[in-house]
Amino acid sequence: MKPVPSRSLTLPVLTCAFLLPMVVGSMACGDEAALPSGGTGATTSTGGQSVVPTGGSAGTSATPMGGTGVVGTAGTNGTPTAGTPAAGGTGTTAGTGPMAGTGTTAGTGTTGGTAPMAGSSTGGSSAGGTAAGGTNGGDLVGMVGGPLDGSMLIGTCLTDTATSVCQTKSGGCPAANAQDPALSGAITTDKMVTLGGDPNVTYTITLHVQGEAESKRYTGGQDQNSSAQSPKADGFCVGGTPTNGDAYNVYMIRVSSPKQDYFLNSMQPPGVSNHTTYGLDYTAKIQAKGGAMLRLVAADSNCSMIKNCGPMENSGNACTAPIILANVDPKATAKNPSFDFTKAYNGQWLVMVVTDVTAN
Repeated sequence: MKPVPSRSLTLPVLTCAFLLPMVVGSMACGDEAALPSGGTGATTSTGGQSVVPTGGSAGTSATPMGGTGVVGTAGTNGTPTAGTPAAGGTGTTAGTGPMAGTGTTAGTGTTGGTAPMAGSSTGGSSAGGTAAGGTNGGDLVGMVGGPLDGSMLIGTCLTDTATSVCQTKSGGCPAANAQDPALSGAITTDKMVTLGGDPNVTYTITLHVQGEAESKRYTGGQDQNSSAQSPKADGFCVGGTPTNGDAYNVYMIRVSSPKQDYFLNSMQPPGVSNHTTYGLDYTAKIQAKGGAMLRLVAADSNCSMIKNCGPMENSGNACTAPIILANVDPKATAKNPSFDFTKAYNGQWLVMVVTDVTAN
């Protein structure tokens, strides 16, 4: 029995590049070059490409890239090896948009690059934007919070010791954990969850917490709400330590990075620690980096738990108002098909559903 507490995408080059050196004065061809860099062609100059000017825009239509009308140098030096009409095309040909680069490729022959390098629809928005980055328009709820979504913390009654009290462990009860009081006694739920997301980003995760549990006082923490009544009691507390002043159950989310403990059943007031259980239904926010480990713990320090008897103060000899929580989140029921939310559970339980995730 528990004592009473106190408060707390490319295009093909085809054979065009190979035919041009054999047909003097022929026109250059190709919509967009397939070369991945912006400074190479069939013959290369320091200024850009001579056959397939993939990346660089021609500037104006007749004299692109600094070339004259006939010689039409492909780059900045105008040498015969890189700028003859056969290799580099006439000034007019070299200056057309398709040969010298479409408007989307924009850049000099040396540095501009093909469309994938310069931010076209393939290289920019698809490969280098939201799909790869995953932070704009991505499903952060699923990507980051998915492993946590629908998680339950459960304390099951094994044998009754009184009308409203039961044991949570057979045999002897483990000694108190002086270094980490939150892990004292019978640990009825202990699971690790690894979040998704970018390890360099801290996310704010919004949880819808529901359940039925006894009240525990935590010292040194920050209560979110100390007035909401059962069955909508709000037990969220950021930080703190479970008090040694009572032996009531601990329900905790422990985040590895940034390190923080969040407690879920701090309901004093309006609740009390006196053989009473409460319906909880509230929204809370936790912070965690992508890839952080979350430890979900339900612990009973003295291996003796209050049964599901409802929010009534008693000496342990009455159990008249078992709680069946109404309006349980559909996602919670879908993710826990073996748990019957429609019946009064013999013990205590909490379930959390991830409703929103934002990158800070």
